[in-house]
Amino acid sequence: MNSPNALFKYLKPKKGGVADLVTKARFMGKLNQEFLKLVPAPVNLHVQLAYINGNKLHVIADSPAWATKFRFMSAHILPTLKKNIQYFQYVSEISVSTIPISLKQQKVKARAPRYISRDARYCLESMAEGVGEGDLQRALLRLAKRHKQG
Repeated sequence: MNSPNALFKYLKPKKGGVADLVTKARFMGKLNQEFLKLVPAPVNLHVQLAYINGNKLHVIADSPAWATKFRFMSAHILPTLKKNIQYFQYVSEISVSTIPISLKQQKVKARAPRYISRDARYCLESMAEGVGEGDLQRALLRLAKRHKQG
């Protein structure tokens, strides 16, 4: 049986289509890292480089407040970008937008632990005794441990 291989190993040697997309995504990732190094803190924690289209650089902020702060700073940031990163040499305009709320990553709340009743615990323990040694017995005893004392 073959073991799984990383997807990039299949895409890297081929040209066109998905391989070019992977190459462009890696390039944009590196460009974004260089971009963020030149954006002053703490704004650099709240913006990302989205794309470059001709002479227009598009940036995405994680909230309207940070987008506004970046807009005010963009006049000072643009000359720094042009000076330090050759790829931004021809950029003459910066646009900023925010991520729609539906696309933001929602923080997942940790679920509260679930407990079983004392009677359910006794039932599970007696079932575990009846099935003998094995995986099922261990699983039933693990479930029985979910009883909260008190």
